[in-house]
Amino acid sequence: MKILDLGCGPHAKKNGSIGMDIRPAPHVDVVHDLNLFPYPFGDNEFDYVEMSHVIEHVQKPLNVINEIIRISKNGGTIRIITPHYSSQLSYGDLEHFHHFGWISFARLENSSLLKIKKQKIWFTDFYKVFGISLLANLFPRKWEKYLAFIFPALYVEFFFEVIKNENENSSLIEKNIY
Repeated sequence: MKILDLGCGPHAKKNGSIGMDIRPAPHVDVVHDLNLFPYPFGDNEFDYVEMSHVIEHVQKPLNVINEIIRISKNGGTIRIITPHYSSQLSYGDLEHFHHFGWISFARLENSSLLKIKKQKIWFTDFYKVFGISLLANLFPRKWEKYLAFIFPALYVEFFFEVIKNENENSSLIEKNIY
């Protein structure tokens, strides 16, 4: 299985992966700015792409996701985890350009290029004990609409399966999902 860890950061990367980051570090295999396209990889190259706390740092997230779809194999997995917009972690970093919620990524499934395999809204232990985490994950849209700023989350995490059809356009932007 070929794995890409996009924005692997200064400390570690996913085991067995190729690490790509804007800044050089001992474990970074490819130094590249995620805002510059195309990425230095061929089409259909990766089985799994990890984006942990990265998408909030890029200028055009939809373009980044398009590029990840391009370099992912049909049936490949993309994992995205980012601070939820209700979290102080989202607004607490001056290098965050965007703030995401559950609905931001759930809408990507409308493209027919990505299928949600798994999703989770992460909370502190305090909210888990009181059942807020369970309710928010059962009814994420209603929780975001009515309760997100009363009971803030920490992160939102999505696992997508890449679906490529030879006869179909493979661009989220051209599919007008947003």
